[in-house]
Amino acid sequence: MGGHRFRCRMCGATRTDRSGTPFAGYRWPREVIVTAVRWYGRFRLSLRDVCDLLAERGVDVSPRTVLSWVHTFGPLLAAELRRKARPLGSRWYVDETYVRVSGAWAYLYRAVDETGQVVDVLLREHRDLASARAFLQQARRRRAARPATVVTDKHAAYGRAVRRHVPLATHVRTGLHRARGETTKPVERPHAPVKDRLRAMRGLRSVATGQRVLEAVEAAQAVRRGDLCLAPGAVAALPPGERARAQAFTFLFAAQDLRLPGAPPHVA
Repeated sequence: MGGHRFRCRMCGATRTDRSGTPFAGYRWPREVIVTAVRWYGRFRLSLRDVCDLLAERGVDVSPRTVLSWVHTFGPLLAAELRRKARPLGSRWYVDETYVRVSGAWAYLYRAVDETGQVVDVLLREHRDLASARAFLQQARRRRAARPATVVTDKHAAYGRAVRRHVPLATHVRTGLHRARGETTKPVERPHAPVKDRLRAMRGLRSVATGQRVLEAVEAAQAVRRGDLCLAPGAVAALPPGERARAQAFTFLFAAQDLRLPGAPPHVA
């Protein structure tokens, strides 16, 4: 299961095609792990459902194993796919929605640009100034982008957070139901696919692990929309069958570029 093994003629050390990657030391091939993570993020499947689909293909793992793969590789794949994403627009729509975490409500902060591409997500226990600031700070750091306009609802914390982390941006405070002008509809609508996916999970266990799961979910949804792919925008024009295969290959190609810190870019 470890793949091809290579031996250095100089020192005699052995390596595999997964040496220096986060997949080193795992029993199952990279393709199996990435497929399980993609299925769990993309479709309304339980952990048991993913295990059954893998078992049909000769891979016998437990639900706990699949969940550990999602926690470990979901954020790594999401980060690599963000690196390959098309450039963000200059107008960001920011909002938060409710999700269940251990039976209590928590707040999922999300932002999209004017084209519908998801900027970033952050799960927090409270809806307050610290959470709004943490979200904008994380979004700017991860995407290395600065919006010209930030559109939010009238929650007071957003005004102070925007002035702190994007001081040069124009802040538009509005709502969902307005006859004219800006609304928060561009970010309110994309909440639905994420919440539909979470409904099959029956809630998250903790904020920390929930953030990892949500990053995998958002990455899978973004690839489905064509936001995060090797050829942005091209996937949506393909026939349905080819589009599904292209989305799967996008995850696999991203996984091939994952490296551990300090590891060489290619296996010798």
